[in-house]
Amino acid sequence: MAMFAGIRAALRRAVILAVALFLPLLAGFAEPLAAGKGRSGPDLVVVEMFTSQSCSSCPPADAFLGDLARRQDVLALSMHVDYWNSLGWRDPFSSRDVTSRQRRYAGALGTGYVSTPQAIIQGRSYAVGSDRGAVLRQIEAVRRDGGPGIQPELEPSGRDRVTLRLPQQRLRAPATIWFVAFDDRHTAQIGAGENAGATVTYTNVVRDLRRIGTWTGEARSWEIDISNDRRSGFGNCAVLIQSRESGPLLGAVALPMAASGH
Repeated sequence: MAMFAGIRAALRRAVILAVALFLPLLAGFAEPLAAGKGRSGPDLVVVEMFTSQSCSSCPPADAFLGDLARRQDVLALSMHVDYWNSLGWRDPFSSRDVTSRQRRYAGALGTGYVSTPQAIIQGRSYAVGSDRGAVLRQIEAVRRDGGPGIQPELEPSGRDRVTLRLPQQRLRAPATIWFVAFDDRHTAQIGAGENAGATVTYTNVVRDLRRIGTWTGEARSWEIDISNDRRSGFGNCAVLIQSRESGPLLGAVALPMAASGH
């Protein structure tokens, strides 16, 4: 009996230790971006997942992005390209602007081509979007190198406006300010193409991507009109600060669109 009691005590200690080790891992996770919650901070890492409803290799990457979107320290964005639309199914979230962005990355990162699913991590590295290990390693590499470093501030300034503020910062090159509108989640029933008959859930789906201006490092603010995005019913907005047009991301911030209503 003493032997069994010792085994039970050892098992209890093992369970307690496992819980203690596992709980910190959960601390980085939360619900996907929702009303009243945002993403901000100098350590926020951006993962852009280039995908398409017509790409048979993409659903595992789309599911992985949904997992990343629960992390408070990651801004995960689902970027739908339009070059798969010729296969008999038009992705309703596809965008020529998103395709252009991926092509610029192909030039900046030296790949010479575009493909899906592709994850771009902090604008500085890439991986096959479904390769969880590679993407997670690159997120940690950004952190080891000191993180993005710049903390933009984004706050409501009226029903149809948000104000972006940037601190004074010494930059190696002018930075481009990108505005992004995105929805929390969409579930699509795909009727044709490589994924015909499949039902796929997409998280943080980018619906609007546009250039706001150029920042040369001075402390200043921008007022951004979001009236069209609100009328379209998009759920969230974000600002990405990017070296040149397609270099490393220097900082990012996200805000629920509902937070700008008064």
